[in-house]
Amino acid sequence: MKLTKEQIQQVDQKLIDFGFTFIDHRIEVLDHILCLIEEKENVSFLQAVDLVFEEQKDYLKTQKLTQWTNVISQRVSLLKDIFLNPVFIFLWILSYFIYDNLPYSNHNLLLEDLDVIPMAIPILSFVFLGLYTFVSKNKVAGTYGALFTISFILMFYLYFGIHWVRKMEQFPSLLILSGFTAVSLMLYYLIVYYKIKNDRKFKMLLNK
Repeated sequence: MKLTKEQIQQVDQKLIDFGFTFIDHRIEVLDHILCLIEEKENVSFLQAVDLVFEEQKDYLKTQKLTQWTNVISQRVSLLKDIFLNPVFIFLWILSYFIYDNLPYSNHNLLLEDLDVIPMAIPILSFVFLGLYTFVSKNKVAGTYGALFTISFILMFYLYFGIHWVRKMEQFPSLLILSGFTAVSLMLYYLIVYYKIKNDRKFKMLLNK
């Protein structure tokens, strides 16, 4: 049995209805289920779907629970996804340029107003991710990995980095402040990046 795009989307929707709301995990389960459906002989598509879902009931229940375990264990690579990412380098340079050209007559005055910026930037993302968790049927587990990892880095900034920024001379101070600002901005980038990446995987599965 060779499945059409519409049939694959029907199976995908059935998995969503079953409770698979993380697209990156669902793609793996979907690929497995599709292979089993295609192996069914002398039955219609709908009969094959019902048979496979019944036969794989225990597997599906286990995988449904596993997707939430994956969220808790998710992390992103500090080097590959953040610090060696060209987007991070660009944001670091851009942040430094903006800080260095703000109309402050005194470096200390700038820090009094803006040294908490790295902590403030992600606030909107927390609100978005809260809604996203309860509403979206195509959540990406990697998104939460980015949230956990970047939150850890920002906690380091809160307890250590911000004190370095306040004690150093202007250039190294702004360099560190800009670096942590870029880390905060990377959270928004990674949310979009992981979403696009998994949407492409799903499209590849449709066209396989």
